[in-house]
Amino acid sequence: MRIFGNCLVKNEADMIVETLVHAARWCDRIFVFDNGSTDGTWEKVVDFARREPRVVPFKQDATPFRNSLRRDTFEAYRHEAQAGDWWCVLDADELYVDDPREFLAAVPARHHVVWGAYFQHYFTDEDVTRWERNPLAYPPRVPAEQALRYFRCDYSEVRFYRHRPGLVWAEGSAPRHLGVVHPRRIRFKHYQYRSPEQIQLRLQTRQLAMRQGCENFADYSSETDWHQKIVPAATCRRAQGPEDYVIDEAVLPRHVERPLQRAVKLFMHGSGLWP
Repeated sequence: MRIFGNCLVKNEADMIVETLVHAARWCDRIFVFDNGSTDGTWEKVVDFARREPRVVPFKQDATPFRNSLRRDTFEAYRHEAQAGDWWCVLDADELYVDDPREFLAAVPARHHVVWGAYFQHYFTDEDVTRWERNPLAYPPRVPAEQALRYFRCDYSEVRFYRHRPGLVWAEGSAPRHLGVVHPRRIRFKHYQYRSPEQIQLRLQTRQLAMRQGCENFADYSSETDWHQKIVPAATCRRAQGPEDYVIDEAVLPRHVERPLQRAVKLFMHGSGLWP
């Protein structure tokens, strides 16, 4: 079993190396596609790849964001994967709580898709106070995992899927007919908001993408000033250690198929009708 990280990045210079260091512990290969960074992200990827052979700088291309951008990477490197290997939808600002290699090794062969539970870390009002006293306590001077403690876990989406030679990726964020969903979710920490400078750049980057026709970011990147993204610490949980990252299934979207749909999937994939 091998794991291939499919990483799409843009303007994540303050955290990209932190993410790649963590992912290289469990990924066999990490393919990085930079769609137009202007903050030195790509240069950091290339430099890190010289020291870490698992990291492959695929290309830098300032193309507008679309859901299917990761398809370019998948098609370029799918020949390296064999049936039973895994692809990871890897973002540039996430670190895993669970060890993906151990987690995926325990997934039954009849299950093909693993969803992740987002433990989304925020820059809170308490962080503002701390940052005003000491900006050096936040990225890029300090790792995000060390600096940011307040999180919520109320979102989930596909993070891993098994490779099959017959996978077809036409449009969208993943190939068609990914397969049967594994009931258990894998946990990871997401650091989308890390410092005032980084938040401001993120908003500008997302707004440019929206002007270019992308609708993905409209729900959470319409603000124009980093102050608007501050979250009250009182509305979050504070992480002291791994034991604090507890999944509450009641607040997450349903990820396992309805019984009839699941039965159809099990039959279609088990019989080979969906290659």
